[in-house]
Amino acid sequence: MAIFYQVKQVKNPKDSSATPRYYARVKSVGVVDEADLVERISTRTGVSEGIVASVLRDSMNEVVDLVTLGYRVKLPALGNIYTTLSSEGEETADLVNSDSVKRVNIRLFPSVSFKTKVATRSKFTNFNTVTNENAENSTGDTTGGDTGNDGGGGGTGSNPL
Repeated sequence: MAIFYQVKQVKNPKDSSATPRYYARVKSVGVVDEADLVERISTRTGVSEGIVASVLRDSMNEVVDLVTLGYRVKLPALGNIYTTLSSEGEETADLVNSDSVKRVNIRLFPSVSFKTKVATRSKFTNFNTVTNENAENSTGDTTGGDTGNDGGGGGTGSNPL
């Protein structure tokens, strides 16, 4: 399975006179909504879409309830879901109260199992190379395309995860 990336030029925010560098950045190829996910799970498991949708929604509602009660929710195949807070700093501890809280943050810390599965199933592919190759194949034009062989890390590569 491919994780697509694009090459992006990024300036150094700490040194505006420094030469910009090029980095690989993930390129999303779309969005899978709840209905699509339910259909995929149903197809994989043979469980009806209605039951899958109900279990998925109820599971997420339960996770929300548990996290708001202060629990960390541990899903070994996915990771830990928990909250953190952003708050104003106060001069003394007794001045800190609920008004000091600016916002609640939701965190997902991926499990080793989840990270390993993503890493072993991933192959990195330069999105621009794929796009150009698709355009060349549809038009028959083979000139001027990015071959990904410029030494800049284009094309597919081994998985560094």
